[in-house]
Amino acid sequence: MAFAQDVHFSQFVQTPQLINPGAAGSFIGTFRGILNYKTQWSAFGSPYKTYAASFDMPIAKGKGKKAYLGLGGNFYKDVAGDANFGNFLGGVSLAGILPISDYHHFSVGIHVGLGQYSAELSSLTWGNQFDGEKFDTKINSNEVTNLNSKLYPDVGAGLYYEYKNSTNFFLGSELRSFNIGVAAYHINEPKQEFLGVTEDALKMKMIGQFSGTFDISNSKVAIVPSMFYAQQLKYQEITAGMLIKLRFGEETKYTGIFKQSAFYFGAHYRFNDAIIPQVYFEFLDYMVGVSYDYNISDLSEATGGNGGFEISLKYVNKPKAIQRSSF
Repeated sequence: MAFAQDVHFSQFVQTPQLINPGAAGSFIGTFRGILNYKTQWSAFGSPYKTYAASFDMPIAKGKGKKAYLGLGGNFYKDVAGDANFGNFLGGVSLAGILPISDYHHFSVGIHVGLGQYSAELSSLTWGNQFDGEKFDTKINSNEVTNLNSKLYPDVGAGLYYEYKNSTNFFLGSELRSFNIGVAAYHINEPKQEFLGVTEDALKMKMIGQFSGTFDISNSKVAIVPSMFYAQQLKYQEITAGMLIKLRFGEETKYTGIFKQSAFYFGAHYRFNDAIIPQVYFEFLDYMVGVSYDYNISDLSEATGGNGGFEISLKYVNKPKAIQRSSF
């Protein structure tokens, strides 16, 4: 198997700041908020759980080719096993966004955050608590029951480019859009410490991503391809796939009172690891996504194919007239 060592979500398009800080503020609307949850490896007992949340917005965005800023904040919490061993990372992203033309936007972003590893050892049992028949948790284990590392600073940066063939997305317009980006995280390679003992540095991670929406002429159907690549030391992850987007309902072009909805379905493939079927439903200013990682690696002999369930909820405060946004 080949993995990136950091936490990752299969719905990577729904975690823009986790894969590129240059994406902060790069959307049509005044505010964007996203919630993510994933549980995986339940076949091994206590499942791994990952929580994430983010928000971002454009600042001082005018009309034409004037540059503006994108500001965002995000955090994730990853816990595993009976001891809830895991990592917390929270930070802010700041991007400078330059509209090269009506259809081309380029941005440079930086992410600065604080992280910490921790574990709750009070839920574990120890050898000296075994009375010959069972474990008696009332017996003092003489072990440290809380494990917290020192806070560590974390720095990332990214380049992000987006193309849209239209600035006004009327009902029935043929949309062609895509974005592509490269980013680096843990640029400062922060040290990890537990109980005053210095561990290895958290090595830099490189990320590349692409996603797009391409309407099929004279129809309410679009294809939505996307790709994600990450490398950290010798570990790498490659995930690629495509969704089909079906639009339905009518939208008021000028007042925006009635919004068009869309249903997405398809799958991604994480090389040498998992097949990931996905469905999304977009309505009003919301999008809900559900996916499942079906494990196909050598580990599937132990997991029976059980990988991970994931859900996302996105809200974008879109313009209430003239324009509508896309995936």
